[in-house]
Amino acid sequence: MTVPIKEPVLVLGGGLAAVSFVGTLRSQGWNGPICVVAEENEAPYDRPPLSKEFQHEGDEDKIRLDLRQVKDVEWIRNARAVSLDLRGRQVTLADGRQLSWGTLVFATGASPRTLPTLANGPAPVLTLRTLHDARQIRARLVPGAALTVIGGGVIGLELAATARAKGTNVTLIEATPRVLNRCAPSTLAELVELTHRTQGVDLRLGCTISSLDGDQLDLSDGSKLRTDLIVVGIGVLANDTLAREAGIATDDGIFVDGHGRTTCPDVLAIGDVTRQRNPVSGRFERIETWSNAHKQSATAARALIDPSTPPYTEVPWYWTDQYHLKIQVAGLAGGDQEVVRGDPTSGKASIMQLRDGRIVGACCINNAREFMALKRLIAAGARLDLERLRDPTVDAVKLVTQA
Repeated sequence: MTVPIKEPVLVLGGGLAAVSFVGTLRSQGWNGPICVVAEENEAPYDRPPLSKEFQHEGDEDKIRLDLRQVKDVEWIRNARAVSLDLRGRQVTLADGRQLSWGTLVFATGASPRTLPTLANGPAPVLTLRTLHDARQIRARLVPGAALTVIGGGVIGLELAATARAKGTNVTLIEATPRVLNRCAPSTLAELVELTHRTQGVDLRLGCTISSLDGDQLDLSDGSKLRTDLIVVGIGVLANDTLAREAGIATDDGIFVDGHGRTTCPDVLAIGDVTRQRNPVSGRFERIETWSNAHKQSATAARALIDPSTPPYTEVPWYWTDQYHLKIQVAGLAGGDQEVVRGDPTSGKASIMQLRDGRIVGACCINNAREFMALKRLIAAGARLDLERLRDPTVDAVKLVTQA
């Protein structure tokens, strides 16, 4: 049974999650009033290309989101919400304007962590989250320049690979003993590390920055490093302050159920700002992926129109392109047993994580055909014959059928 949506719908945030949510409302036939408040003075764009394609090509038109489904929507750009009145159903913007809402949607995303001890000097200190950030970085990635990347996660590694392809000298500093510390198994991390070293990246693992003096970095291992540009990629924090101050349940992310509902009636949250239940781990987590922002938001919109909509339970997954490596990762990064199909060093393989005999995670290296099948096996919590799972001559699609 369709339940009338309380009008107007006010969306805070103008990124992928907001566009997916609003586009789904419109495509499902809802014609009520919608207002989107975006902090950036930019038409909506995709973030994944900022560390890759955009750095190579600089083509902003290619990364803009498709707004053909987002019709009859009021956009307020270059604006920031500073207070929320739940009882009066009003949001106040930084310029003093007050906006009323019947249904409020947080799509406020996340902000990059910074290193306050690093002050801009001759060597600029940047993060990579927005198109403005990407423009500044791209202008400095020139042959022979010295780039220092702080953080060995996906964004830092993608930027390092892109910079090397452009002839920039790259040093990457990671505080932990390996790259991809939180989001990939060690077998994949070792391959990625070897690939970056082979491509000329100076990897400093288990190392931190002690100080920055002009264009010289002092490192915890006692070495000194001259640099032209520093890009900090050490994770993000959820933009949940407004929700927290209003009394909505948060913990570095707004808690939501499978329909994007918060602990406050008629208030939803979608995308990177949310803390949602991971269907594989069972824990409430922040899932910072393009796929999650897109599909979770669409599910929340459908559920507003039709409460019988099934909750969002897709296995979390992401992809990353680095040099010749096309990597797709789904589910959990670790288990109590690992099974490898093929030889990772050959350039094509799949690495699976099992827990109590069930497949809970998978990484595919230049092996997209197997990825969808393995993701389905994770969703099913399948128990499989390990020898068949390990054998790359056994079709992964048949494994799904057998499971």
